[in-house]
Amino acid sequence: MPRTHDAPPTSGPPPNGSGSNGLGHRTPGSTVDGNGHTPPPPGDAPGVPRRPPGPSTRPAFIVLGVAVVVLLFGFIGALVTGGGSTPTAPVTSLPTAKGAGITAVPGRHALSPIVIEGQPPDDILAAVALPKGAAAKPGSGTNNGIGLYDHSLSFTVGASEQRVIGFFRAELPALKWQIVSQGPAPKGTPGYRIVGQHPSSDGYEWEIGVTVAPTTFGTGSAAAESTSFALRLFAVTDS
Repeated sequence: MPRTHDAPPTSGPPPNGSGSNGLGHRTPGSTVDGNGHTPPPPGDAPGVPRRPPGPSTRPAFIVLGVAVVVLLFGFIGALVTGGGSTPTAPVTSLPTAKGAGITAVPGRHALSPIVIEGQPPDDILAAVALPKGAAAKPGSGTNNGIGLYDHSLSFTVGASEQRVIGFFRAELPALKWQIVSQGPAPKGTPGYRIVGQHPSSDGYEWEIGVTVAPTTFGTGSAAAESTSFALRLFAVTDS
């Protein structure tokens, strides 16, 4: 009589589509194909790797690309607007004021013997004009030792006293100096003096004094006229 447990196994999938856990028991909720294999989850195509879990890196790469482009354009703009620019050239000419009578030239270079540690400031140096042909007397730079800054320098020029006086009377107001006094030089000194004041970017009021000496003449039949003048720059302080 055949035994029940010797009956051959039946073919086909387990009842109710349930899979087996290898011990003869079905695993609830699992499905198997006709060969006893569990099919891949929906959406997983054979041979195509799944993207690992986590946020996508694509937005980060987009942001990085935009940042690189912005930096590149900024660098190019800096080169165009200022990176390759040359320093501003110093002023080599000044307009001659009406009535000056003598061509005006910038005084900055001629005043270099009395420019001390950045004083006078640039805007004051730029406001000093000299008559063309004026030459500084070597060794005439003087520190008068009063206040923040008080220096003077002497010049000679081949023009008459009246022409030199007329030059400074016209040029000083044209360069924004306010004439505060003019007339014969004080203390019995021969000549004529003009004093002007000019505000500066350093917060001080600066004063210029020009004392023009009488004209002298050389010897000989073709004696040339020459006039000396002293230029003094002074920083006006409260003390």
